[in-house]
Amino acid sequence: MWSVGNEITDRTNGHRGAELAAVLRTLDTTRPVTLGGGSTHSAHDPSWNYVDVGDVHYNANGKTYGQMHEANPDKAMTHNETFPATIHQDITFAAEHTWATGTWIWAAWDYLGESGIGKTPIPPVGTAETIGDQSVMPGWSISRELHHNWGGFGYAYPYFQANCGDFDLIGQRKPQNHWRAAVTGRSQVELLVERPTPPGTEQVALWWGYYDELRSWTWEVDRGHPMKVHVYTPGDSVRLLLDGQDFPGGAATAPERSMATFTVPYAPGELTALAFRDGEEIGRTTLRTVGAPASLRLVPDVTALTTGRDDLAHVLVEVVDRHGRVVPDATLKVTFEVDGAGELVGVGNGNPHNVDSFKRPRRHTWHGKALAILRPAKRPGRLKLTARADGLRPATTELRVRKA
Repeated sequence: MWSVGNEITDRTNGHRGAELAAVLRTLDTTRPVTLGGGSTHSAHDPSWNYVDVGDVHYNANGKTYGQMHEANPDKAMTHNETFPATIHQDITFAAEHTWATGTWIWAAWDYLGESGIGKTPIPPVGTAETIGDQSVMPGWSISRELHHNWGGFGYAYPYFQANCGDFDLIGQRKPQNHWRAAVTGRSQVELLVERPTPPGTEQVALWWGYYDELRSWTWEVDRGHPMKVHVYTPGDSVRLLLDGQDFPGGAATAPERSMATFTVPYAPGELTALAFRDGEEIGRTTLRTVGAPASLRLVPDVTALTTGRDDLAHVLVEVVDRHGRVVPDATLKVTFEVDGAGELVGVGNGNPHNVDSFKRPRRHTWHGKALAILRPAKRPGRLKLTARADGLRPATTELRVRKA
């Protein structure tokens, strides 16, 4: 589709938008025309007169989305911006209505700016009960107050990026992407554990924010500390095992919106989730307590480069224990050295509030990972990257650079 704009109210009674749409149709007759979020303003917005496909941002339900369709039944509708907190609602709505042709997330990938828009709200316990059912979205004023006061929108320094994506700045999956995988059926079971919050508070998934959780059973908490666990699945039943055994509270539970929630007393070992449909197991996954950081590991996305200046290698840096398992929450300063036919052109991590240079040869890990980006020289040869962190075994990777 071609779009004539995004979240623009056409105050000229549709004249300007209609002119743009007409020009587009002279240039390309094969694609329909839309206006991003144009339909959000009103079921009778002037844009309906010149778009082929309407588009609503957020709040996919019968009241808002349905009213648009009833007023314009001859046109399909897309849903080009949605909240991480309403993944199940939005995907289900699109699947149940043939005229709702798709749903996209805001945003797929974390980005600089709109700082802290996706910060996890952590209000006092029980506050979330005042904002209504998240599956249908609460009223603007109440949910806005909770999101702004206990989460973030234009959040204070040192937040510098949005933190609302399905993938972080270096391409690692965020918690909401695991839920999305279950809702869409791409994964049969996903298992994540919420980061503990201060006493008297709780995490809430609201608007662009989602739960701060990890695929981890390695936590610095006292034995027996209650940990909130989410199991995501398209199945109809979930069981949770601790060290291979049933425990109080881990019995079969029916997921709501493809999510089952458990409270588990923490004990180092193994946490296993089993998902079922019609009594048959459809998947299982296990989280294991890992050891202390022991070494670094480098994982490049390519094995060779060319002398073309647009060629890049993205090298993932992982903090691992002595068994080679990623330490899920390791935060360590890593320094980089490059030798041979190329240069270090960028470094990064997924931390939304780690303000540091993207160009200097150092970066802290976030959730046990960081990224180094290499560019080859204009001459063939070998390009070597070495990563070091105090107290850990360093890591090296070498790439061949051949003539383009």
